[in-house]
Amino acid sequence: MAESYRCGDSQHTVELRLRAGEFSGEVDGKPVEGFLAELEPGLLEVDAGAGAVQVHFVQDGRRIWVHCHGQAWELERVATARQGEPEAASDQLLSPITGKLVELRVSAGDSVAKGDTLAVLEAMKMEHRLRAPRDGTIAQVTATAPGGQVRERELVVELVAE
Repeated sequence: MAESYRCGDSQHTVELRLRAGEFSGEVDGKPVEGFLAELEPGLLEVDAGAGAVQVHFVQDGRRIWVHCHGQAWELERVATARQGEPEAASDQLLSPITGKLVELRVSAGDSVAKGDTLAVLEAMKMEHRLRAPRDGTIAQVTATAPGGQVRERELVVELVAE
């Protein structure tokens, strides 16, 4: 399945297949292949044909921070539809995990600013905060009450332009 990631003002589509330390697939429609080894949690060694490099990463919910060759990037996983489903809008904040809805900080009609925490989820004793991707107004919120379970990719909050 292809995944989309936002990095700054650009968006990239990644579809990789992993098997026995090798990867192949496409990044933004261009073919890629190579070797991949996890040296330790959060540290990969990747060789895509130009020599092996170490890539450090930290993931928190939909956000991934990547550090390689003295540069750092913040990536945000954009909700994508599964095959046969309609494409999800970027203003639909879907649960990145199956877990408990710990806190819902907004209601339909509330105005929010980019970066505001809209909901807090918990899975395996880790909290995942869903933040507003831009300024907007809350169009709808999940039917799940705090303390209830949400499934991965379930709609939690939807924004509309102000």
